[in-house]
Amino acid sequence: MNATRLWTRSAWSGVILASLLLTSCQGAKDGMKQAGDGMGDAAKQAAGDAARTAVTPALAPLMDILNKGERQIKAGDMQAAMVTMGGFEGVFKKVGPLIQPLAGDKWPAIEAAAQQVISTFGGATPPTAESGSGAITGLMGLLNGLKTT
Repeated sequence: MNATRLWTRSAWSGVILASLLLTSCQGAKDGMKQAGDGMGDAAKQAAGDAARTAVTPALAPLMDILNKGERQIKAGDMQAAMVTMGGFEGVFKKVGPLIQPLAGDKWPAIEAAAQQVISTFGGATPPTAESGSGAITGLMGLLNGLKTT
């Protein structure tokens, strides 16, 4: 009987020890997962910062043309705006491939807005101030969004 009691206590001690070890391992596992999640967030933040840094130089030529065209429209000089915006398509073709991977899921909207600018200013007759300004500001809003998101 003494041996049975000793064996039962030993068995229960083993079960309790195993339970404590498993609980400890689970706690360590959870702690490591939380640390890994934090590192993943830091890596995502760093990647986002790098993307914003990379996109800014690619956007500069487009923003320069768009800002100049918008100023000319506001000044009432649609002919000058037509000339300025006539260079937009060539610049967009050059920098678009740089912007596309950095824009992610915003790219289709950016591309559509750029095509709107090209078609608005690509005709033989100047657009109205409203349609020209609307096309420009629509694209500028999307491109500005890339700098801040």
